[in-house]
Amino acid sequence: MTEKEQLWYLIDKLLDDKYQIKDFCNEFTRIYDLEVDYDELSTLENKLFNELSSMTSRFSENEEDLKIPNMYYNEKDIISKAKEIVSIIKANNR
Repeated sequence: MTEKEQLWYLIDKLLDDKYQIKDFCNEFTRIYDLEVDYDELSTLENKLFNELSSMTSRFSENEEDLKIPNMYYNEKDIISKAKEIVSIIKANNR
């Protein structure tokens, strides 16, 4: 499985409620930031995955962290962004 396929797999499993949010964030950030060949991604995928990676790298379950504006993201934020990505890519033919 390519890194691109791994990223899509993670998103699909997260949205199917088959992946824990903390594990998803750790894996998505690691693969996107360290392993993926960005040339393998479309321009749109790269833009959207970069946005999601910026969020997953700042995921927190700590209520005190989440009170800091524009610093950390919660599970709802991550899932919402993942749904948005799927919707945008489907509209542009993944």
